Amino acid sequence: MRFLDPTGAAALSLATALACPGALAASWTQCNEPGLDPPVAVERAVPPYPESARLAGAEGFVDVAFTVLRDGHVGWVRILRAEPSGFFEAEALHGVRDWRFVPARRGGEPVECRIQTRVRFTLTDSVAARPAGATVAGDQPAPVYPEQARIEGLEGYVEVSFTIGRDGAVADAEVTLAMPRGEFEKAALAAVRSWSFEPDPEGPRTETRRFEFSLPDSYPRTPASSQLAAAPLPIEACTQRIAGRVKLEVDVGADGRITDGRILESRPAGLFDATALAIARNSRLAPAWRGGVPIPATALLTLDFKPDEAHCPGGPGASPPAQPSTRPAAPTVSRLRLHDARVR
Repeated sequence: MRFLDPTGAAALSLATALACPGALAASWTQCNEPGLDPPVAVERAVPPYPESARLAGAEGFVDVAFTVLRDGHVGWVRILRAEPSGFFEAEALHGVRDWRFVPARRGGEPVECRIQTRVRFTLTDSVAARPAGATVAGDQPAPVYPEQARIEGLEGYVEVSFTIGRDGAVADAEVTLAMPRGEFEKAALAAVRSWSFEPDPEGPRTETRRFEFSLPDSYPRTPASSQLAAAPLPIEACTQRIAGRVKLEVDVGADGRITDGRILESRPAGLFDATALAIARNSRLAPAWRGGVPIPATALLTLDFKPDEAHCPGGPGASPPAQPSTRPAAPTVSRLRLHDARVR
C-alpha cells in the first residue's frame, strides 16, 4: 500500500510525534491537520538514560503530549503514560521541553499545534566486525557481523524479542525491528537463540534486546533517533479491551521518512491495520548507513497495541487545559521505546 507523508517531521514518535486525532479537544490545532504544513524538528536531542534504570536493566517508554509554539519552542507538556513508572518521566519531560522546530504554518503564517509522541528507552548492544576466524565464547555471545555487510560498509540495527524459561533457555526469539532487512536479522537471531541464562524459578519472562551493527572504521556521524507516531485505537479495541500486534515492511528514505508500507501480519486480523498504517505514515526510523552516508532501505517494523486511557477516546488527551499564552513551568513528575525516540 502506497501512502503519502502529510506530516513530514511532525511524525516525531519508533521516536517522535504525531498529533493524536480523536484524542484531542476541538480547541486544539492538531499538527497533522489537512491544509497545515507540519512543524519540522531542527533540534531534538535524545534524553540521557537514567543511571538508576541502566543499573537495574530497566527499559520502557513515556507517552508525551506537547504543543509546538509559533516561535518553534515547545510550550505545554504533559506526560500521558509511562511504563515502568518512576524511572524515565523526568528525563523525557526535560528532553522534550528542549526540542526546537520550524513551526507549523497555514497559508504561510505560523500556527501553534499539538503533537503526541512516545519516547523509548532501550538498552543497546553494539555489534562490531570481528576478524575472520575469531572465536565466539560466553553464555551470551554477540552476533557475528555479516561479512557482505562489512565489505559494503553497511550499518544498521535489529531488535529481538525472546522468552527466557525457568531453566534459563531462550525460546520464541523473533525480530521485531530491523534496519535494513536481511543479514543483520539472521545474525541477531542466531546469536540470541544460542544464549543461556541463569535458571529463574519465577520465570518465564520476556525480554527485548537491541543490536547496533556499526563498523569501527566508519565515518563519524550523529546517530539519528527513531520517531514512532501515536494514533487513536479502534473503538472496538477500546470497548472490548482487545490487545494486538501488527508487523509491517516499510520503505524508508535516507532522511528516515517512511514512504511505503505493507502489512505482513496482524493479530487480530485486520483490527489494527488502519491504525498501524496511520502510525507508519507519520513516523520516522533511524536510517541505514553505507560508507558513512544514510541510504534508503527497507525495514521491518512491529507495532504492539494495548488499549489504555492515553490512546482511547475519553482518555487524558481528550480534555487538555486552555492553551497557555506563555511557556509554562515544567510540571512536577515522580521520576520515560519516544514517538519513538531511542535512548541508549
